[in-house]
Amino acid sequence: MNRIILLSTLAVASFSSFAADYGVELAWNTNDVEQVLQTLPKQKAEFSQLIEQGDVKDMFVLPSSIDGKVVQILRFVLSAENEAEVQAKLQDLPMYQQDLVKIASIQPLGAKWLDNTPESDNYSVTLRWKEGVEALEMDRVLGVDLQRVINLNNSGLITSSYINTQVLDNGIERPIYSVAVLAKDAQQAQNLMYSFEAVQLGYATFEIEYLGKKLDMKS
Repeated sequence: MNRIILLSTLAVASFSSFAADYGVELAWNTNDVEQVLQTLPKQKAEFSQLIEQGDVKDMFVLPSSIDGKVVQILRFVLSAENEAEVQAKLQDLPMYQQDLVKIASIQPLGAKWLDNTPESDNYSVTLRWKEGVEALEMDRVLGVDLQRVINLNNSGLITSSYINTQVLDNGIERPIYSVAVLAKDAQQAQNLMYSFEAVQLGYATFEIEYLGKKLDMKS
């Protein structure tokens, strides 16, 4: 029991100790694929500066299309104080300056605490607590599931994990996590999440979204 409570406490402490990370989804804002390809080298050079500064925590690449042609597009995780700072960090990049891409969504993830980078398909899974679960029981289940996240990360099935907080209707804050899961399809990612105690006991729901292939930023 002490180990479980300790894991829960560490999760809260780690979240409060680091700047927030935001998942950024992009969308093409043009039908001119040639202009995109011409701008790409400069875009990569400018974006690499954000990586070197430590602002980019994760990158995923997935197929998209411009005027019927297949072109890869990035999804990434950016460290920032708020959504406005996310936009400020991206606004001077060449493709934004030329209105070739736009931000489709910005999702707060919390603070990154685990990482692994295999080259395969990744799915984002975000859990949320249901109302009515007692605080002590929630802490117990959280400790069990955080240990499972660590074990799955060590085995390579979870490639990233972020800790955030969720405010319940009664005003109580509880840690909540999102993970990037290595899976061949969404069904396999879903099956993996049903092994988590919070899901098995009906205490939490989860959403799955395809991320693409995770890129190794060190290479």
